[in-house]
Amino acid sequence: MSEELKIEANENEVKIEVGNLENEKPSETSEVAVTEPEKSEVEILKEKIAQIEQERDAFKDQLYRKAADYENFRRQKEREAAAFLKFAEEGIIKKLLPTLDDLERVIKNADKFLAGNPDAKIYVDGVKLVQQKLFKMLEERGVTRIESLGKKFNVDYHEALTQMPKSDVEPETIVDEFEAGYMLHDKVIRHAKVVVAKEVEN
Repeated sequence: MSEELKIEANENEVKIEVGNLENEKPSETSEVAVTEPEKSEVEILKEKIAQIEQERDAFKDQLYRKAADYENFRRQKEREAAAFLKFAEEGIIKKLLPTLDDLERVIKNADKFLAGNPDAKIYVDGVKLVQQKLFKMLEERGVTRIESLGKKFNVDYHEALTQMPKSDVEPETIVDEFEAGYMLHDKVIRHAKVVVAKEVEN
């Protein structure tokens, strides 16, 4: 005897019927109800906690990124402000350099004044004092004089006005200085104007 198996299913249950194929009358019927178990309050709470933790981690990541961006921005502005302050006085310092040159010329030629007028020494000493005070003030602001005499010519620091044949020094050696050069911190604000030695032609 053969039997027919019928299965009916809906959302919440499954119905199974077993019948006789010969007389097409059900000989046996069996019903099985399958339902989805309801979630407990603990499971629902755990899911909510997991969701909240994910959102918290996302907000923390955004916060860390914003904090890092702000810190980079703050450091950049500090560097820019420091660079501005470092060279803020460059303009007025460059205007003071010719005055420093004039004082130096007076001191270099002081012997000519003193030879005919010994009483002029007090004025020469006064000029020396003014020069020292001015240069000290500039040094406190990061100004240094470029050493030139006896050094190798360097386009980064020197400007060659002319060349002079010299047999007692190596070519490209600076043998005279017309105008001193100066640096402000690590920046050249005026190149030294110099005379450079060259080989003597035979």
